[in-house]
Amino acid sequence: MALEAVPIGGGPPSPKTTRILFLAAVLLSACGQEPGERIRGAYDAARHPTEANKVRIEALLRDDDRDVRTTALVVMESLDLERAQAMARTAIDDRDGLVRAAAVEILGRNADPDLVQRLAALAVGDPVWQVRSRALEAIAAFPEDEAVRGAFERALGDSVRHVRRVALGAGTSSPGLVPVGALVPLATGDPDWENRVEAVRALGVSGDPAAYAGLDAAAGDPNEFVRAAAVRARGTLERSGTVRPAPSEIVEDGV
Repeated sequence: MALEAVPIGGGPPSPKTTRILFLAAVLLSACGQEPGERIRGAYDAARHPTEANKVRIEALLRDDDRDVRTTALVVMESLDLERAQAMARTAIDDRDGLVRAAAVEILGRNADPDLVQRLAALAVGDPVWQVRSRALEAIAAFPEDEAVRGAFERALGDSVRHVRRVALGAGTSSPGLVPVGALVPLATGDPDWENRVEAVRALGVSGDPAAYAGLDAAAGDPNEFVRAAAVRARGTLERSGTVRPAPSEIVEDGV
């Protein structure tokens, strides 16, 4: 079925009308195709990144199949990042977690302060862990934002170890982003030994005297890698000039 731009009132169609008709033609032409065919069509269009082919790829963001919608985002990112980010702003509300995860990753390439609140909410509230972890990565560039700090602190208690690891890693790359009081229990109590390693690393660069308690405890961890990381982190803390609290101060803090 071919759609043509028909003059209205004797004049040529407006650019907006032509674009709408073209999008409709693209969507109608996709009817009856298998998702795999539509995905191949997206990659074929990307080999010749004309304006018309970019519009074809954009139209796939309305496809019923999640893999097609995800492909549209990924392919457009390789062609036109600004356009892909405009698509991603819509796709972060997609009904499927795979599409949301792809959208958040694209938005994180060039973190936008205007989206921080939205991404922080996804980091703690999205039901798909890949979305939560990628949202954390995207907002880590804004450590001074209260919503971001709150999201990272809550992420330390996430049920999925991968999400906790992203939050712990940010504690190392951005000291102070996550509170030492939340890191200490994870340095000794996280069920994943790699997460315990990340926790002690974050404690080592924290510059906080309270970190010594967690590092001392982690130095006796059953896992050799955690023990070694704890010893190194304790040395880092000492070399930074962070003074170990006196025993009386520890008792007073615990009261």
